[in-house]
Amino acid sequence: MQNEWIPGKTAAGVEEIATRARRLPPRLRTLLILVDGRRGGRQLAELVGDISVGEALAELARLGLVTPMPSAPHHPPNVLEPASRASAARGPGGGRRSLALARFYLLDAMEQSLRTGDAPVREHLRKATTRAELLEAFEMCRTIAAEVGVAHVATIETRFMGMLPDEG
Repeated sequence: MQNEWIPGKTAAGVEEIATRARRLPPRLRTLLILVDGRRGGRQLAELVGDISVGEALAELARLGLVTPMPSAPHHPPNVLEPASRASAARGPGGGRRSLALARFYLLDAMEQSLRTGDAPVREHLRKATTRAELLEAFEMCRTIAAEVGVAHVATIETRFMGMLPDEG
């Protein structure tokens, strides 16, 4: 596969994130979570700090978890179009927004990033059922991540906030 293809998750990829049935290595799982159908290999490599992302994407494609996205007309970056009511429940890139999705993403991101010392946050996240509780849990995550030196907290925050539904 060429270096600058833009991968998107397949239905199997979305299911794998939810179920962990294939027991992917942490590096592949993290990359699968970051695949959003908008970023190419170079951008993903910058996010994960690994220049061998192309090989990992090829492996995810071989497993049927990601697929090249159809080319779309090029739009200038950061151009926001007004959201209609029909798309209001969608996050960035058309992704769904839900409390459960945001909670599962944050649980996974913290598990992958912190490895240890995240038991209080994990318990708080499991019990979180409202937007406010999830935001409180994220602040706990941010504090712990800063203490242990997790460098990609901004990326986690961006994706988390993109999955979190608006108030109301």
